[in-house]
Amino acid sequence: MSDLEKNYLLDESMVLYQHKDYFHFNTDTKLLAQFMQVKKNERVLDIGTNNGALLLAADQYPVKELIGVEVLEPACLVAQKNADTFFHHPTRIIHSRVQELQIDPVDVIVCNPPYFSKKATNPNTELSYRQLGRIEENLTLEELAFHANRLLKSNGRFYMVHRIHRLNDIFTYLLKNHFHVKTFQIAYDSRDKQAKSVLIEAIKESNCDCFCKEALMI
Repeated sequence: MSDLEKNYLLDESMVLYQHKDYFHFNTDTKLLAQFMQVKKNERVLDIGTNNGALLLAADQYPVKELIGVEVLEPACLVAQKNADTFFHHPTRIIHSRVQELQIDPVDVIVCNPPYFSKKATNPNTELSYRQLGRIEENLTLEELAFHANRLLKSNGRFYMVHRIHRLNDIFTYLLKNHFHVKTFQIAYDSRDKQAKSVLIEAIKESNCDCFCKEALMI
């Protein structure tokens, strides 16, 4: 794996390898890494783990186990190398579609999913490894909500980041799959002051109130 380069996630204590040709962690990944909360002895699942960046963030907590599921085998290999090299807690990297994943329910699920539906994507777009991280080729938003519910304990927490234009879909699919949004936060682009991303904390099988955190400028 000679094409790997070291990068820092949030600071120099959080280092991991990334492949130059694959989807890299981005600003949204960093925002979610700071937004999500993990408690002692919890089991954490990252859906679409890619290089394991969000698992690295979860590894900063005293967790019981980290699990990353990834459909793209080359990305799995990078995530496994990162886990073997930099992580401090037991970690499983699983090469699988989340639709086929069979594990005991976890306490926390995190996900930085593809943002763009296939119908909104030019059919001539080349589906490179990077594009597969952006387009709902392997996992739709509706499927994500369904399988997050399937793989999460009752009252478990689901953290995700998405684009603001999908907000109606996000709330529709979460409610359909027995989630209530507890906390959300909107990130604005400092260049044009437009809302760009939304961070979501949703609780399974809960009737919690919804709280909006102070907006971020990025």
